Amino acid sequence: MRLLRFFSQLRLRLKFSLVMSALVMTIIAVVLYLLYTQQKSAILAAVRGSAVDLVTALAVAGVRPSVQDDYLVLQELVDGLGQHEGVRQVMVLSLDGKVLAHTYSAKRDSVLRDLPWRRADVDKFPIILTYKATPVGLRDENVLDVTRPMLADKKPQAYARAIVSLQYAEEAIRLVARKILWLGVSSLGVALFLAAFLSGLVVKPLKKLYHDALQIGRGERDIRIEVTAGDEIGTLQQALKTMIEEVRLRSRLAALGATMANLSHEIRTPLAAITRYINDSFTKPEESETPTGVARSQRHEQVLSEVNRLNDLVKQLLLFSQNRKLVLSRTNMNDLITQALFLHEAPIQARRIQVNPDFGALPAIPADKNLLQSVFTNLISNAVEAMNDGGMLYIQTRLVRGQRHEASGVNGKKSMPLPNPSSLASRARRILKFFRNRARAEQGAPSAAGSANVELSLPAEMGLDGWPQKLIVPPLPPEKEAIVLIFADNGHGIPDEVMDQLFLPFFTTKENGTGLGLALSHKVIQEHHGTIHVQSQVGKGTIFIIVLPL
Repeated sequence: MRLLRFFSQLRLRLKFSLVMSALVMTIIAVVLYLLYTQQKSAILAAVRGSAVDLVTALAVAGVRPSVQDDYLVLQELVDGLGQHEGVRQVMVLSLDGKVLAHTYSAKRDSVLRDLPWRRADVDKFPIILTYKATPVGLRDENVLDVTRPMLADKKPQAYARAIVSLQYAEEAIRLVARKILWLGVSSLGVALFLAAFLSGLVVKPLKKLYHDALQIGRGERDIRIEVTAGDEIGTLQQALKTMIEEVRLRSRLAALGATMANLSHEIRTPLAAITRYINDSFTKPEESETPTGVARSQRHEQVLSEVNRLNDLVKQLLLFSQNRKLVLSRTNMNDLITQALFLHEAPIQARRIQVNPDFGALPAIPADKNLLQSVFTNLISNAVEAMNDGGMLYIQTRLVRGQRHEASGVNGKKSMPLPNPSSLASRARRILKFFRNRARAEQGAPSAAGSANVELSLPAEMGLDGWPQKLIVPPLPPEKEAIVLIFADNGHGIPDEVMDQLFLPFFTTKENGTGLGLALSHKVIQEHHGTIHVQSQVGKGTIFIIVLPL
């Protein structure tokens, strides 16, 4: 039960690898066992065949000498066959067990009592027995005892018998076993590698789906789901892709409805002022003041302001709605931010805002200068407007690299490589501990596979009273570089209830805002394959984080 609970806590790829490894190890073990038994049987069969051939040759060649009682010829035959490798004894026995010829001449004329052909379990020839140690003076080893009758007119005249050692066969079997063992170890290594590789191929699309689902659950809609397979995984990818496209369509329709309502309001207000001014000009052209007591010159300035406001609104609408091609050139982000700060020099000084630029060494990257400068201008303008009574604007730029995640132990210690102890039990305990620690570490791993969060910090001079405790850049792919831009202010902050609407078109908390600044900024950053994130707390300040991958 504990083993099942431990297994259920492992990551999907590790589970798949363990299952495949166990299956492959079982198959390899069965195949190697069958191969070993087949080779062992083949070696023993070859030795048995050689022994039978030797005894058959003696039985055929010794028939005539045995009938003629020519014991000298029989002894020559026995001596010649006894020279073969592995042959311990060769003999010719009479029907009553008397030794007629023997490799050991001293045993001639002796009588053997335990005769193979007199055993109750023997019903055919040749008689083949296997045993350890014999009553004829053999050393303690496994031997093969083969007996065959020497027939004359289909009647046995004597018996040919040979005792052959199995020592060489057993050595050959041990050699085969060692070779099969090495073959098994190497095959197991290759099989485990293939199991890990194949598990990666199978689990990778599932892992991608898992992280896509997490992003969708966090409210992110601007993700791309690619259908990479034609099986059930591909069907699931297609279903998720269709779902997110429907969600995007509904979001766009909802945003379009809100956009039309806000747009009509934004246009109707200045048009009403212009209409009143024109009506007053036609009805009472000679009066120096309007019916409300406002000088016509002042009303003229108000009308021009409203016209300019409409013009700015149309420009922002065009920028937001058009899918124009980016004009890319080698651009340094530090230079663009410096230019944007220069444009806001007057309001920054007027509001007594302290600017704290913390620029790191950045490479020039392909980017649209004008669009990105509009993003930085908008962020700086929002920060300045949020600090009516002074404050600090902190801008940090860094080049960061995604770090590969390392599994940690129970107490945050890194898991060391497995040692090679001689004790099998010790190794088993260490392997179990290794996988348990790895499973616990993976439960707390970051959402992006093989990546780690990059942590940056804000200066204590901002007076944020420990907020935020950690400034975490979203996970970067391992070994990939990105430019991180941070715009932080200690202004009035943004309420939590409007955080999810910041990047929606025409959403604004300002009296005279169009609600297109952050929406346009979000679109520009996306077009540069980057991301923009915001953290804010009322009374503390607001932090915008831009990540531009290289």
